[in-house]
Amino acid sequence: MRNLVALITLFLITIRPLWSQIPTCDCKSDLNFIVEKLKNTPSYKKQITGDKLFEFEKTYNTIISEFNDSIDVNTCYKLLQKQLNVIDDFHINLYSNTTYFSSEALDDNEKIEEFLKSPVFKSHPKYHMDLDSLRQSLSRKPAESIEGIYKFGSTSIEVGLIETSENQFEGVVLHSKHSLWKPGQVLVYVSKNSFDRYNLLQYDMVTRQLKMIRNALFENGRLVSFKKKGFDHNFEFKLDKSSNWEFKQLTEHVQYIYFGSFSNAKDNVKAFKAFYSKYKNSFTAQHIIVDLRSNGGGNSKWSDPFLKLLRKSKAKIYVITNQFTASNGEQFTLKLKDRLNATHLGQSSHGGIAYGINYGYSYTTPSGKFTILPTDMNYHKYIAYEGYGLVPDVTLNFDKDWIVQTSQLIEDSQNQ
Repeated sequence: MRNLVALITLFLITIRPLWSQIPTCDCKSDLNFIVEKLKNTPSYKKQITGDKLFEFEKTYNTIISEFNDSIDVNTCYKLLQKQLNVIDDFHINLYSNTTYFSSEALDDNEKIEEFLKSPVFKSHPKYHMDLDSLRQSLSRKPAESIEGIYKFGSTSIEVGLIETSENQFEGVVLHSKHSLWKPGQVLVYVSKNSFDRYNLLQYDMVTRQLKMIRNALFENGRLVSFKKKGFDHNFEFKLDKSSNWEFKQLTEHVQYIYFGSFSNAKDNVKAFKAFYSKYKNSFTAQHIIVDLRSNGGGNSKWSDPFLKLLRKSKAKIYVITNQFTASNGEQFTLKLKDRLNATHLGQSSHGGIAYGINYGYSYTTPSGKFTILPTDMNYHKYIAYEGYGLVPDVTLNFDKDWIVQTSQLIEDSQNQ
């Protein structure tokens, strides 16, 4: 009996350091901290009244009821995101600060093997049914269904997205050549939101940090970096991007401008100044295409100078967006439509337009496990578009180059 007790004691001593690799936090303190930061945002002050206030408080009380004395970081992150999602503000960000692996160790087989034996890896959420049966079932899903088999980005990972409850989905690894991911592990959680779009809670491929991607469209078989098998075209993107600032004379009567970003990044501002100086007198065609695909926004100081130039040109303006056009990219689109009567083409934009981040102050929660980046800019006059995005006048097809389609539309209008 004495030997058995000694063995059990030795076992517990051995595993304690391993299980301590799974971080925990005082999630209640972090939640209270985040709620106080949210209450100072323009979006909270504008939205959280009446029924919305009741929903916000009910969500808070529901989350509190789920707490234990100590809760693991990933579970806490999911609960904190529930609170954030009550506010329709797609600029607010919450980051997890806990990493479980580093990119520097990807070439170190010993460290990889150590990670594969760790509690973090072994306790990672898994799909416990037969994967071959899951693959067969998902392969029969219709093309328009969000359920199905996807390739994840440029990686050699194949993911099966399956509905687990109403409007709730899990992305399960079906095939992987990635050293840190094995078949059966859950890579992403997907939920449908009130805007008929999707929020993704996704594990980082290397660090295993959870991150939230909010308000994604499912179109052309695409769910952000997940691309459904059988959808081979990517024309919603500018495929030949070499700069954020580009000018082309397409034909005698058609010019093309690409604005990839209006950010305050030093290199981007330098490029803006050079571009503006070089082309400010070049907008002379009857028709001008303004390409804002994947323009995530930035400072109106770098976008609005072109309103005056385009108005002066007296050209017919055609503005193109995709679902990754956001923030000031969306605001600039609206200005082109409202002030210059531009025709909007492409795909609905992201829907992060009514608020913004100017000073960019971030705050680390009491546990140190999370960082919140709240909004501090108020564009609530655009609230009708928050979450919904800007719907184009002309929806472009995904199976043909979007500039070619727009040029064809211009040619057709000239021949009428």
